[in-house]
Amino acid sequence: MACQKSLILLLAALILLVGGVEAQKMVWVGGGNGNRWISPWGYGLQNWKAPKLLPNDVLVFQWVNELHSVHKVDAADYTACTFLNAKPLARGRYYGFYTVKVRVKDIGKTIYFSSNVGDDCNNGIKAAFTVAS
Repeated sequence: MACQKSLILLLAALILLVGGVEAQKMVWVGGGNGNRWISPWGYGLQNWKAPKLLPNDVLVFQWVNELHSVHKVDAADYTACTFLNAKPLARGRYYGFYTVKVRVKDIGKTIYFSSNVGDDCNNGIKAAFTVAS
């Protein structure tokens, strides 16, 4: 009987735990849907409207046959296109497919990303996201 009660309590706790976890979604930065031939992380990104994110969503930066990078930057670096406090996440070469995935953990904040290759940042290869709390 005690074993049965313990099992019921364990199952109830597990249901509550699983019920409280939000399902993650994949967000292709710049659009796209995971098609290898689409390069959404590139020029033209300034016309893309970034969606609001939930904790545990996954940002997907993807590009093909272009020289770009992905850096997580702070607000000042994002605005000025400097990389003084940047955290490099990936750098591509001219040929190949590149996919970088970042799980969102910055609850209730705005997070910023940019490419530091040449004039990429000044040409709009950067994105800011608001993360729900």
